[in-house]
Amino acid sequence: MSRFEKFLAGLSFRASTPDYEPGDVIEVMVTGVEGGTAVARIGDSVLRIEDAPSDAVNTRVLVDVSSWDASDHRGTGTYRETVGESAF
Repeated sequence: MSRFEKFLAGLSFRASTPDYEPGDVIEVMVTGVEGGTAVARIGDSVLRIEDAPSDAVNTRVLVDVSSWDASDHRGTGTYRETVGESAF
């Protein structure tokens, strides 16, 4: 392994459209509300969060992903719990 390969070992780029599988539990920042449902935007992907509290915007929450469309980068999940707030 060259020095350059050692330097770059472990580095990777994060995709702007991450994909998830049903059953994944992820921590996301609730960024808004669409049609009365909380929404988290993760890069260019959108996750609708069902059963989120009405004051969930700008909080970090745990979500169970229940469905995910990998071609459209959209999915739905169920609110589990609030784990933090925005640092801004």
